[in-house]
Amino acid sequence: MKLARNHGGVAPLSVLLCFQVALAQQRSAAFTIGIVQGDGGVNYVNHKPPHVPVVKIADSSGRALAGARVRFQAPESGPSATFNGSPTYSAITGADGTARAAGFRANSLAGPFMVSVVAEYEGETEQQQVPQNNVALPADAKANHHHLALKILIGAAAIGLFMYILWESYIDKNKPAGQR
Repeated sequence: MKLARNHGGVAPLSVLLCFQVALAQQRSAAFTIGIVQGDGGVNYVNHKPPHVPVVKIADSSGRALAGARVRFQAPESGPSATFNGSPTYSAITGADGTARAAGFRANSLAGPFMVSVVAEYEGETEQQQVPQNNVALPADAKANHHHLALKILIGAAAIGLFMYILWESYIDKNKPAGQR
């Protein structure tokens, strides 16, 4: 009597066991980094954007974590940005769990880049990437900037002339009766 060997069930069972071992070894994140503002931000080169990257640190149940240390880091070359002139900026999350990349300003090179965000809380560390894109300021925006300066100058001159006329009128009305 010959015994038949059937190995057909061994391969799926092996895969299942390996999968369970991998899941058991995988650690669950103690917290997450969510992008509140700036995801896919478009920045004009050499300008401060209207919205800087802001992240929120939350625990696994979604509650904000105050006191987490957050470091923003932009690339040191190519399209990038600085934080008050430095490629990195560190902040501590407030009561709402958020940290803002203060002093964020695009450099002079157009193109996409990533701002790396590393957060640390109670010995645990997480990382997130915030995509950004530097673009050249449109030519008509530069011309409009000069037109705005001219409009402000003309407005200031008009206000000055109006104030002068009011002052002269005040002086004339307040002269003694014999000097009018």
